[in-house]
Formats: sequence, C-alpha cells, structure tokens
Amino acid sequence: MPTIFDLLAQFDFLRGLSAVYLVLLTAVLVVVAWDWRLALLALASQYLLAGLLFVDVLDPRLMVVKVINGFFVCLILYITARQVNWGRLPSDLTEAEQARLGQEPRVALGPVSMPPQAPLRLFLVMLLVLLIFTVGQRPSLLLPGIVEELSYLNLAIFILVGIGLLGAASNSAPLPAGMSALMFLTGFELFYSLLEQSVAMLALLVVVNLVTALTIAYLTQRYRAWSVLVE
Repeated sequence: MPTIFDLLAQFDFLRGLSAVYLVLLTAVLVVVAWDWRLALLALASQYLLAGLLFVDVLDPRLMVVKVINGFFVCLILYITARQVNWGRLPSDLTEAEQARLGQEPRVALGPVSMPPQAPLRLFLVMLLVLLIFTVGQRPSLLLPGIVEELSYLNLAIFILVGIGLLGAASNSAPLPAGMSALMFLTGFELFYSLLEQSVAMLALLVVVNLVTALTIAYLTQRYRAWSVLVE
C-alpha cells in the first residue's frame, strides 16, 4: 500500500516555485473572479497546492491534516453559497419582485459582463503582484525562519497574505471577502509553521479556520437576508 511519501513523490514536479506560481494563479482568481463558483474552486485548489508548500516545513502527515481542514472549510462555504444561490437572486421570484430587488450593475468588456469593481480589482492585484515579486525575492528581505534554499516560501507567504488582505478589503459581500481572509490565514499559517511545528498549535489553527468558515457562513446568510429586507 502506498505511503504518504509515495504519493508526494508523484507530485514532485509541483514542488518549489512551480507550486508558488500555481498558488499565485489561484490567489488572483479568488480575488478577481466575480462568479463565486470559480472563486471557491480556486480556493479549494489553493489548499491542495499550499499543502505542497507545507510539506517543506511540516511532517507530511501534519500537512495532510491541513489539506483536509481546507476541504472542510470549502465544504462549509459551498453549502452556504448554494443556500444563497451563489449571490444571485432566487429563481422563483416573480417579475415584479425581480424588478424591485434588481441585480448588481454590470459593465461590458467585449463579450464579458462583469461587476464594475472587477476591472479595478484586477488592476490593483496586478500592481500588488508586481510589488510582491520585486520585494519578495530579495535575499535581504527573507522572513524569519526562511533559509535561502526555501526562499520561494518567502514569495508564497507574501502572495497569500498580501492578495488575501487586498481581497478582504475590496469586497463588500461576506463570502468573497471571507475567502480572501481564509487565504490570508493560510499565508499566516505557512509563516508560523516555519517558527513552530507543535501539534497543539496545528490543532488551534485548524479550529481557527473552521470557526472562521462558520462565521463567514453566518454573515453571508445574514447579509443576504438583510439585503432582501432593505430592498
């Protein structure tokens, strides 16, 4: 029967900088994607890819715990998103109710229709990515606990923390803002794992992630109910 080490060997080509670039792609999608389904899929993929980074600082068995925790978080968000119809109006509304509640205004960019904040958010993310790659790869700016051989983790932490903060600050809806906040937590966990690898701290961070996901789920439900009531 294959061990966890055998399974990790199958994904060796995704280690190091390759994993960092894929994490960057998922981070951009989480923040920029206006379709919650795509953003949630990107977040789930990010938890898996982040696991390949955690394996460089944690025992592989502890890394598996973090990945499983990430998928439980995504499951909570998926159920919540389904309950609020992925942020769209319910399909059983009458035409009068749809006209009263209205839809989020959209702007057309060629054949694509998107929220008006999406182009600005994409521009800000691109500026932040440029800044991260300028600063995050300097040997003199390595974070505590990162040796030169693992310098790509410095870049990964800047990506997760920086883009996570930007996404949380630039979204008004609790679910997309919450997904960015969870991305920030992943970056913090990766950094903290370089300083301490105790099982007790791992368990605490697992609880923090689950509580955060449940809080996001509650706020999303309340936000949806409040929006319909106000309208």
